[in-house]
Amino acid sequence: MIAASELYRGAGPYYARHGLTYPEDFFRSLVRICSLSNRTRALDLGAGTGQIAIPLARSVANVLFVNPSDEMVQEGRRMAEAAGAANIDFLVSRAEDIDEPTSSFDIATIAGSFLWMDQTKVLAKLAHLPTPDGCVVITNRERDGSEPGEWHAAMMSDIREFWGGTFPAGPGAVRPNLPPYREVLRASDFCEITELRHYYDHHWCLDDLLGYLYWLPGTLGARRDEFTTRMRRLLLSYSPSGSFVERGHHTTLLEYRH
Repeated sequence: MIAASELYRGAGPYYARHGLTYPEDFFRSLVRICSLSNRTRALDLGAGTGQIAIPLARSVANVLFVNPSDEMVQEGRRMAEAAGAANIDFLVSRAEDIDEPTSSFDIATIAGSFLWMDQTKVLAKLAHLPTPDGCVVITNRERDGSEPGEWHAAMMSDIREFWGGTFPAGPGAVRPNLPPYREVLRASDFCEITELRHYYDHHWCLDDLLGYLYWLPGTLGARRDEFTTRMRRLLLSYSPSGSFVERGHHTTLLEYRH
């Protein structure tokens, strides 16, 4: 099994350039429901390269961007500078190991990386958000369909066959088999839960789609050229023009202390 530190090595530029963004109404909902303002301090755990932290910074006083990969943090810093987001601080750390007192934050956001965290430990740390209105936001993208045909399902199946393991972790790796988030949350201090859903249509061109698949170069390694040839052939068999549509939604759970 490939260690996480190796799996994500070199991923930052690909993830920053080709990773899917979040719809604007996702951030508008957070502003409205979580009462964000220019006094709000936000914490983004497992922040990737800033897909949430950078847009969120427009609506709050400050964001602490936390990621265990120094390379991802450096790429996030570059993206924030390019976006003019000067109110973001950066920390290289696992969410479980963060020493920053969570009592100084009003909202904490976690995207798909929550799957890979020690969820009970992270929620226990976040239980020290300062007021009863302190909010934890967990969001996850779910795909509903694709056009033309079922190219996305075919692509994922072919990737699993190529790697001999569960995408995106590579050979011998298995995605964590964890209880549904609601079960974990109900067992924590955050058992008052509101669910939001935001829909998206994402239009891919072939080169961007391949770039997105490169965001785990630690898995591809020396087989990247073989992988590229195989994926290009498969995808063009579904769309000779190299245009693809992915449809889905973001399920977002807003959690408050009961």
